[in-house]
Amino acid sequence: MTKPRGANPIVEALARPIFDRIQDPLFLDYLLNTIVNKVPFPAIRMSLYRAAGLDVHPTTNIMMRCFVLEARQIHIGPNCIIGPFTTLDGRATLRIGRNVNVAGEVLTIGGHHAVDSPTAEGILGPVVIEDNAWVAMRATILPGITVGEGAYVAAAALVNRDVPPYTLVGGVPARKIRDRSRDIEYTLEHFPPWI
Repeated sequence: MTKPRGANPIVEALARPIFDRIQDPLFLDYLLNTIVNKVPFPAIRMSLYRAAGLDVHPTTNIMMRCFVLEARQIHIGPNCIIGPFTTLDGRATLRIGRNVNVAGEVLTIGGHHAVDSPTAEGILGPVVIEDNAWVAMRATILPGITVGEGAYVAAAALVNRDVPPYTLVGGVPARKIRDRSRDIEYTLEHFPPWI
């Protein structure tokens, strides 16, 4: 049995004790967003993310330059592709299923501030992207949203309500365009030796 392309057990074993000592999530995010996300070799980069506590399957590739918030609250299943310059916000937990494509520059937002509050307190809401979903470039998913299984979010869409399974949505705010075929047979695999 060969190891998954997104795994380097030696790097993970060496880095885990270092990351385990870091109690401040802001400092951990700082390290991930200034050093780890610039490592050009996916197997090493992904092993460092896992060592830092990001729950990500070894067959998934988070491409370079992603921005991570609260890494230890992010869970990503197998065979996913997370595009470059995407924001993965785990402040209220972020769960991404299996075989999901999140294109470049996508924003998942786990929290915001109460607009009319005198103290501007924070409001958090988990984001869930279910199996076989596809989120196109520069889409924004707001707190508390679930993108259903097999759903497709069009480029630059602003998702401010749940997306039903196998639905294509687009626009600002996102609206249903049509149903998406349920006949999905592809498996996402994207592990070049570098980038």
